[in-house]
Amino acid sequence: MFYLITDQPTTCPICGTRTDITADFYHTNLRLFVSECLNINCKHVFLEVE
Repeated sequence: MFYLITDQPTTCPICGTRTDITADFYHTNLRLFVSECLNINCKHVFLEVE
């Protein structure tokens, strides 16, 4: 799934826990981040787009 980048800290769309950016492609034409949930029971990985 794709989610929009906002000015607020990113939280997991599944459980609401804070996330960590695992890959940054914002400087490319893709302009996206790959984020992973920090909750060890969730670990949901998703894309954030501009």
